[in-house]
Amino acid sequence: MKRQAGFTLIEVLVATAIMMIIAGSVYAALTNAIRTTEGVALLADTQENLRAGMNYVVRDIVQAGEGIPQGGIPIPNSAGPVSALNRPLPAGSTPSTFPTSWTVLPAISPGYQLGLPVLTPDPVTRGATVSDTRSDVINVIYADTTLVDANGHWLNEFPIYLTPGAGTPGCAVSNPNPLPAGSIVTAGSTTTVTFDSTCIIIGVGNTALRAGDLIMLQSNSGATALLTISSVAGNSITFSAGDAFNLNASGKTSGTITQLQPYATITATRIWMISYYISNADPLRPQLMRQVNMNPPQAVGDVIENFNLLYEAVVPGTTPPSVTTNITSPTIAQLPYLRDVYVSLFARSENPFSQNGAYFRNNLVTAVSIRSLNFFNEYR
Repeated sequence: MKRQAGFTLIEVLVATAIMMIIAGSVYAALTNAIRTTEGVALLADTQENLRAGMNYVVRDIVQAGEGIPQGGIPIPNSAGPVSALNRPLPAGSTPSTFPTSWTVLPAISPGYQLGLPVLTPDPVTRGATVSDTRSDVINVIYADTTLVDANGHWLNEFPIYLTPGAGTPGCAVSNPNPLPAGSIVTAGSTTTVTFDSTCIIIGVGNTALRAGDLIMLQSNSGATALLTISSVAGNSITFSAGDAFNLNASGKTSGTITQLQPYATITATRIWMISYYISNADPLRPQLMRQVNMNPPQAVGDVIENFNLLYEAVVPGTTPPSVTTNITSPTIAQLPYLRDVYVSLFARSENPFSQNGAYFRNNLVTAVSIRSLNFFNEYR
């Protein structure tokens, strides 16, 4: 009988062992590749969230103080403590107002540790752990120059009203001596401002004036009042008591519309108040929020765990000028002399790393010049 061709048991075992070694190597390489890809993706997410949030913060801080009086905008006061001016802050923060010792609203209102407690996920339970650290808050204000109507006129190009004299009332292109024929009428606790439609049309698409907007009324004598629009009808805006900021009809003797009388030669400028803070609405997914005036805040950075700010201020009267650095909570006297803000954002990955259950963390720091509006340092 002829011998049957085939493999011996030893040959089969050896071949199987070799195949298992090869399969194991391929599996290990594939697993490492998957984990590497996962890690790169998690790190990329943190970088993307950091840069997205930082871009917004830098853009607004660079514009802080633009178009407002040097030193800030006067707010309702009686030569002393002001009325309780409500401050945009994350829900649950205390206090909920600007300092009552302020008589002006500065270009930048620091809020050292006025934010909510920093929350971090527990690596074992995945629940939120509350730390003793609180994040910072910042409020910046600047003038809006985007309201330009179809005729090319912007909001504060002309006074609201000028006393009639020689010439034709209105701001038509053919009119060499514009005489705006708007009006400012105060009845009780309500003030209505009507703009001359030949000078400015306030209902212009996305840039139209709306309820909740802040308006700075400023006379040629330098008197200034900051008010909140209660309603808009046609080419008129109304300021009534009970606004979200508590600016209107405060009853104070200074920083109000009563200081603007008589109402001739008064210009109107829209002011933005932009606020940044951390929201813990979802404890495991904190977000950097950007709030415009008292409107609902919008998230500009996901999984941002902490937000810290340091300030740099010039010491007035020093020759050559000296600078105080690393200020966490500027004093009232330092607020007009702030020159730089150092912004730090701290983020973690949206999900833990599958290999060890840990989160990737990263941070981004930049310095922003708030007085030289055409210059700021690059990210580092």
